[in-house]
Amino acid sequence: MATKTTKIKFNKRVGTGKGTCRKLRVRGVVPVIFYGPEFKESLIGEVSVKELASVANTPNWETSIIDLELPDGRTEMALLRSVQRNVVTQGLLHADLYQLVKGHKVKVAIPIRVINKEISPGVKMGGVLEQPLREIEISVLPREMPTEIVIDASKLALGSEIFIKEIRESSLPESAELLTNEDTVVVMVSRPRSMVETTEEEEPKEVEVVGKGKRKEEEA
Repeated sequence: MATKTTKIKFNKRVGTGKGTCRKLRVRGVVPVIFYGPEFKESLIGEVSVKELASVANTPNWETSIIDLELPDGRTEMALLRSVQRNVVTQGLLHADLYQLVKGHKVKVAIPIRVINKEISPGVKMGGVLEQPLREIEISVLPREMPTEIVIDASKLALGSEIFIKEIRESSLPESAELLTNEDTVVVMVSRPRSMVETTEEEEPKEVEVVGKGKRKEEEA
């Protein structure tokens, strides 16, 4: 799913320090820093807490593109690289915004979401669905960056696995370069320990049978 963009207005900030930042938050704005390839010096500014929250409070905020409106009238593409929150209230305290350059790839970690777990044939048989990998690292053009990768587990049988190489062509855009090992397991349905132990107990003990047979031949 291709990423959507959100407009956020960036204003210059005068003054730094905890006291200044505290006053900004009272006014409903959040102190931020904007930096990137075309900015030798970071821009210190502020944005509306409401506008920033529309991105920062979403599940896939790290892969959501922002159209940042600068004071000089320019609009720059940006990503939220880090967000600081109040430990108690989870309110936004500070954020770092990273510039995206048109035509230049950016390295990002795309979150993986698994759907239809409950109707997986393997799960219905008592298997346990596991997701060893939570995100895939890729290098991709900004406007083609997916917000997430969705994997359908509805046909996963007991003991089956899905590797990155199996979802590469269907889930990643043309410009994407895979940075995570393609032989990595993303999702699998494993047999629970109780099921494995039961299977082992039910196996015939061929060694004992052969031993008895030999003993009879020796006695004869």
